[in-house]
Amino acid sequence: MPIPPRVLALLASALAASLALLASGCGGGRTDDAYRIGVITSQTGASSQLGLGELQGAQLAADLVNARGGIHGRQLELVVADDLSTPVQAVLAARRMIDNVDAVVGPSVASTCNAITPLAQSSRTVQYCLSPGIKPAPGGQVFSASVATTDLIRRTLDSWRARGITRIGLLNSTDASGQEGAASLRTAVAALPGTQLVAAATFEPGAVSVTSQLQAVTSAGPQALVVWSTGAAAAVALKAISQLGVDLPVATTNGNLTYAFLRRIADYTPATLLIPATRNFWSDGTDRSPPAAGLEATFHRDFQARFGGQPDFGPGVAYDAVLLLADALGRHPGDRTTLNETLERTTGFVGVVGTYRFRPDDHRGLGLDDVAMVRVAGGGFIAEQGR
Repeated sequence: MPIPPRVLALLASALAASLALLASGCGGGRTDDAYRIGVITSQTGASSQLGLGELQGAQLAADLVNARGGIHGRQLELVVADDLSTPVQAVLAARRMIDNVDAVVGPSVASTCNAITPLAQSSRTVQYCLSPGIKPAPGGQVFSASVATTDLIRRTLDSWRARGITRIGLLNSTDASGQEGAASLRTAVAALPGTQLVAAATFEPGAVSVTSQLQAVTSAGPQALVVWSTGAAAAVALKAISQLGVDLPVATTNGNLTYAFLRRIADYTPATLLIPATRNFWSDGTDRSPPAAGLEATFHRDFQARFGGQPDFGPGVAYDAVLLLADALGRHPGDRTTLNETLERTTGFVGVVGTYRFRPDDHRGLGLDDVAMVRVAGGGFIAEQGR
């Protein structure tokens, strides 16, 4: 019986990912005594606007660790895989690498992170998810980058409330990230008397138009819109806002804090597009310690020199993830199955995104104070006045 084309395509993708995994590495060839961190990101597909930058940030961090002498003299190697922006490929990549690495950084978005979480838990391997849209269980093997979605949305609503904006409309995609954003928005609204979610609508990530959903939401008379989706799906929603002539402030997820996204929406960027962002997007350095300011300067200088541009959301979270894991590996007695306990005792660790304060019941290490709003303007991100 001939093999169906769809199966052939899946097998070909798996083979390509396997070859990429075998060929991957950072800072020279593999050595038997090296520490190895697996890096699973979306280098192709719908989430590549995040994944490509995340890989670059991880590479810079590994180079920095090795330039400083490694981890107690042992080199740090990255074992890299592309999940093609799909949960199936993320699981295939994780299965291939998980017994051969000390920890895993990634994947890029909530759906792919959630897909490999059971593997991380069952193998007792630390997984440092690069999406803020998951909720790590206390004491487990999973950690999450950036700030919780609830805090991102709370900062957005607080910013609007300060301007008298209390009637909110919501458009969110039906993937894991979109659903997490919608749930977090409802939770935040319930905690803020006087703020209302006046209408909400969902759309599939692959939708080519959301005009009808947008019309339904705007008919309720919101003063501002939240579009909680990333990449191409968010662009479809913003295009509909432009085409319908909707003149309202719009906020979106920090997953769209990328220059690739700004180029994608260049022809239909809302007049006011706001994004909740971590310190690397709005801090001027004066409110951080000298080590933090120095690290940020090194990060931006090295990124510019190597990749020819400024880092956005993806590089920063992966850079911090690799540095955090390298630090924990250096303080760890050697049994990778308890590495999570060493990491969750980390406090006061300086990263470019913020200064991390983990606890057994907090596998994120950052909070509301690490968030402020930035505005999209001039092809970049400008800090809003006030917090």
